[in-house]
Amino acid sequence: MRGMFHRHFAATAMILAAIGGAAAQSSVILTSQTSETPAAETSTVAPAAPAAAPPAAVPAETPVTAPAATSETKPLTGADLMQAPIASNLQGSDAAAAEKLRELLATKLSRVIERRQDRSGVEAFYRDRGFAPIWVSDGKPSARAKSAIAFLRGVAADGLEATDYPVPAFSSEADKLAQDELALSNSILAYARHARTGRISFSRVSAAISYDLEFPQAADVLANMANARDTAEALDAYQPQHAAYKSFKAKLAETRQKNDKTALTDTLIANMERWRWVPRDLGKTHVTVNLPDYTLKVTDQGKTLWSTKIVIGKVGAQATPLLSETMKYITVNPTWNVPPSIIKNEYLPALARDPNALARIGLQMTHNKDGSIRIYQPPGEKNALGRIRFNFPNKFLVYQHDTPQKHLFAQQQRAYSHGCMRVENPEKYAEVLLSVAQPDEKYTAERIRKMYDDRERTLTFKTPIPVHLTYQTAFFDDAGQFQTRPDIYGHDKTMIGLLHNGRSGSDTPIARNNNSSSKPVVARSPNRPEDQPQARRNDWGFDRGTERMVRRTDPFAPPGYIAPTPYFGSSAARRTYGAPN
Repeated sequence: MRGMFHRHFAATAMILAAIGGAAAQSSVILTSQTSETPAAETSTVAPAAPAAAPPAAVPAETPVTAPAATSETKPLTGADLMQAPIASNLQGSDAAAAEKLRELLATKLSRVIERRQDRSGVEAFYRDRGFAPIWVSDGKPSARAKSAIAFLRGVAADGLEATDYPVPAFSSEADKLAQDELALSNSILAYARHARTGRISFSRVSAAISYDLEFPQAADVLANMANARDTAEALDAYQPQHAAYKSFKAKLAETRQKNDKTALTDTLIANMERWRWVPRDLGKTHVTVNLPDYTLKVTDQGKTLWSTKIVIGKVGAQATPLLSETMKYITVNPTWNVPPSIIKNEYLPALARDPNALARIGLQMTHNKDGSIRIYQPPGEKNALGRIRFNFPNKFLVYQHDTPQKHLFAQQQRAYSHGCMRVENPEKYAEVLLSVAQPDEKYTAERIRKMYDDRERTLTFKTPIPVHLTYQTAFFDDAGQFQTRPDIYGHDKTMIGLLHNGRSGSDTPIARNNNSSSKPVVARSPNRPEDQPQARRNDWGFDRGTERMVRRTDPFAPPGYIAPTPYFGSSAARRTYGAPN
């Protein structure tokens, strides 16, 4: 029995040794040219543009054998990259280029990769593939490199400048080949970023613009290039794929072919640039506001369901912002909570002249325990918001609503509000939205009108609807006709100036005050006793000592509604301040 045990133990040991030896010799195979699946993406960055479908435009190259990674090994970075192994199956000029590439990344990364945010991704991409180049093969530019270079030289078709993405000449010397490799990668990364998020940061244009941009990560872009079957199609996929953008691209080509006036070309390019800011997925059903056209439309699967006229914000500080958010509920019989900016700049001075000024126009004022004041207008047919408010929580605290001033819709130019959008046919708009959000409930305009009284009601959407506030001074209407509109807010002028007068740094965001008029106003009012503690405060200004913001859900939300937008004022008073009307 003991002999049998020893023989069984010895046989088992031999099998385990054989398995271990095979595992020790195994390595990760990276394909330098072909792959059916693009590189995986993280949820916090822009997805890498999808690889094009076959047939392949670029022939396959020799697979690259990269060093196997272990979970116990910390990735090498910086000068330590010199210790990282070279891909084992690189030979001749490719091996020499890889060694020089490793040296450049370890010692001169900041010189060869311009953008600081890209450097760690570039380093990781090349390190993890054993420094095997993707643009060089057998001592010369690869088919992939030739395709990428040809694409970058033709980016004027998308309103970009080829000079922004310089391409190397590719030397036959190993040292220069490595430099050329990184130079082309650097230009590809700049192109992908500009195509995905714009050459101009929206913050450089106006404080009244805000989008959640998803910047492509450097490692993902390069992996996408390494895996793409068609390099040109993979690069083109970083551009907007909206039908409107493609129509602009065709119109730009037509305009240039006719040698048309420069002004139209500039207008087209400015509009194409703004399309790079909006989400790639607008939503199956969504609302689009075109501010220069003073219109709003509901689109379902690419077709217009319904449209109407709107009134937008005045030119200047009260301009309606550009943004993409989600409509979550409708308020019927809304209360208008006057925003602090209007209280401070308009109503407090009026009260100083006439203590009954607010009462005459149906407004009421209360005092919070922290010394701030609330001015509001109860629900009713004369309410400044009319009978319906359409809510899509956002940092600018703007929304869409009804209005008692129906005569303004007869005007051709309708920039009269404090920033919000007044809707000409709010009942029909509500019907259309609710038919999408909850079709089983069969809401009609007539049913909504029957809800009008002095009690505020909330209709929460079962299916939220994306809302896009856009600035299209050029567009194609539903009949396919090309239209232009005046540059009412001057966004075209600003963007064209940035594009013509030096683009250096224009893609770098700058800090902006979004002027959301959100801080509570602390002041003495004519009907407040002078001996109250608030008499110590600065008249018609903010309380510098206790000024604070208390975050809640949405300043217009019904009880129990949860969403991360600001609530302002005293937590004890539980008062909210509304947005401009």
